[in-house]
Amino acid sequence: MKKHGVEKRRTWRKLHLAVDVDTHEVIAAKVTRVNIGDAKVLPTLLAPQRRSISKVSADGAYDTREC
Repeated sequence: MKKHGVEKRRTWRKLHLAVDVDTHEVIAAKVTRVNIGDAKVLPTLLAPQRRSISKVSADGAYDTREC
């Protein structure tokens, strides 16, 4: 990219995963474009879960007031 610029046909995607730390099971997954903020995806990952969620661990991208 540095040498030839941005390629028009390829775009980055981000995969967001919700994983159960006890069983290591992926309980939710969401693919977004690179311009969608991580904090906006968190509610859509956690909302459809039918289990009780007591704690969430994430990287600094999720460190917002909404999360």
